[in-house]
Amino acid sequence: MSIQRFGKWDFRAVDSASAARALDRLKEQGAPAEPERAAVVVLLREAPLRVFLLRHAAKEPFGLPAIGRADLPGPGARERWAHLDVDSGYERSSHGPRGSLYGFPGGRHKPDDPDVAMTGVRAVEEETGAMVALQRAWARWVTPEYEQVRFDTWIYVSTLAEGFQPRIRVREPEYATWIGPEQAVCQYGGQMSMPEATTLAELSRYSTVGEVFAAAEQREMSPILPRVSLREGEARLVLPGEEDYPAGALTRA
Repeated sequence: MSIQRFGKWDFRAVDSASAARALDRLKEQGAPAEPERAAVVVLLREAPLRVFLLRHAAKEPFGLPAIGRADLPGPGARERWAHLDVDSGYERSSHGPRGSLYGFPGGRHKPDDPDVAMTGVRAVEEETGAMVALQRAWARWVTPEYEQVRFDTWIYVSTLAEGFQPRIRVREPEYATWIGPEQAVCQYGGQMSMPEATTLAELSRYSTVGEVFAAAEQREMSPILPRVSLREGEARLVLPGEEDYPAGALTRA
């Protein structure tokens, strides 16, 4: 599913002025930064199907779903897509601190992780104190080229080992809940990255963990690299395979 809108959220909308600045910044860089490996884990349970959702104020594996999203809380336009290490002040809003982001356990690949799948297992244990029982790859997203910090992030769907219940164990997550995938993206989509919101929209089509795992076995794991298309003054995020997907990192038409 190449998400365009879900409920009231437009996940392709990009502020045109910010996109132009990103284009200029990339030209000054000369070449895109090499993406680091990372993993994100969507913990599942039933019945009915639920995902374990975290609210982070300090760290997120993807960041904002678009450059300068006007519907996002917080002062000013945020231009970052990917940020694992963000440290700034936040104001309170009705949905939590302004600038907070909703997502899942995850983090950078470390040298002592056997592979990126184990990065996800480690992140779950560090952030929730729980152990993963079964895990399958679901998607692979790469941060757009205009970002100075980039990630090649694998998204996994997982179940917990018997007897474990996740909880907030580290400082960064400030809130956690089990919630239905559709409710999560409809309620909090404006404070999620496009990869996470897309994953939730896709999971909302399934009723059981077994159905999700069966679908995971058939998933195409080619990396998804979003790019920004600037056409007639309008900027939109586009994905590989779509008709207006730019040949370069950013294009002006």
